[in-house]
Amino acid sequence: MIRSSVRPAWQQLRKLGILLLICLALPAAIPGKESSRPVTIAVFGLFRPEGVDITAPHDAIVSIQSGSVEANRVLGVGQRLQIESRGDRLEIRLFAHDRRLLLVSSADTVRTEETIYTLSVPGRIQRNFSGRLDVAVRQGRLLPRVTVQEEVAVQQILRSEMVESQEPEALKAQAILVRSYLRTATGRHRKDGYDFCDTTHCQFFTDFKTVDDRFKQAATATRGLELTFLGKSFQPLYTAACGGQTLAGSADSKQTKQGSDYLYRSVPCNLCVRHPLFEWETTITTKELLRALKQQSVKDPAEVISSLAEPGEAGELGALKQATRIYVGRVLGWNIIHSNRYSFELHSDSVRIRGHGSGHNFGLCQAGAIEMSRRGKNMSEILSFYFPGCRIE
Repeated sequence: MIRSSVRPAWQQLRKLGILLLICLALPAAIPGKESSRPVTIAVFGLFRPEGVDITAPHDAIVSIQSGSVEANRVLGVGQRLQIESRGDRLEIRLFAHDRRLLLVSSADTVRTEETIYTLSVPGRIQRNFSGRLDVAVRQGRLLPRVTVQEEVAVQQILRSEMVESQEPEALKAQAILVRSYLRTATGRHRKDGYDFCDTTHCQFFTDFKTVDDRFKQAATATRGLELTFLGKSFQPLYTAACGGQTLAGSADSKQTKQGSDYLYRSVPCNLCVRHPLFEWETTITTKELLRALKQQSVKDPAEVISSLAEPGEAGELGALKQATRIYVGRVLGWNIIHSNRYSFELHSDSVRIRGHGSGHNFGLCQAGAIEMSRRGKNMSEILSFYFPGCRIE
């Protein structure tokens, strides 16, 4: 169906109904800094998909663009839109509910209207999203991108990051950090054509749910609020568990250009002592470690290992530890070096790694924040503890 300037009345009414359903899923407005800004998040990037499927619980308009020509189709209930990469183009197939092939086409980009839909990489992953979806090709792989309003993203990320938490004040504190990060780190993937990815490189972004639960309530209670330092926004970081002490210093020298960088302070925190990675130990062969470092590090791997055997976590050594954790994680998996707080013990043909915590260890300790909430602390007290000198505005 070629797009016309006037849509049939039934399409207009159906679209209004879908938008009303999405609006009802959003938190009600409360006083504070309001934002209707859209956030674009690339999804399923870890899977490097060559094909994705789209289905929807309601009829949805799908735009198929090829060059300057754009055509609209209705993706009906029970139908499936299959998109595959073919070089730098998309191959489109639309299947009926009984699997009959209804359409074959090629395109540069496929976009859905703002609605609720299911996106899947067949046989690997399937998730529900709310918002606007577009799919294009980048370097021979599909690039699905979801665009949602900021407060919808806050709810979705909060649910993903704090899935096991029942503590309302910890959830409120986390919601403020999620929103602050969304507002200050939008340049993180600008060169890639989107704002954020859906992994811990940015923030977890998983399934959309309309249920009115503790995550929606925490986002609603803090709507519009963010964390500031000296009156300016900054990128507040958080880690799953700090292992007894957060790290001091600047976690990222390229932090927000919109305001002042926040120099993280080392905060003693035994509140996460029950976390399974409060203390941890792993052993790896020297050969495997050298292999991982050769693939990633620009420095001599043997020299890196020798340097990491020295005590300390600050300055150049701290930066080296952070880089090495990332190098090893990319090649051998993230269960070898769990955090930036670790030490190397060298043996004849192996390295014993002892450490504390999970993640980069900067900023808020999620396990510690949950424990503080259990002990009756409110969101302001939690954030003041982990971010001394900061304010909620």
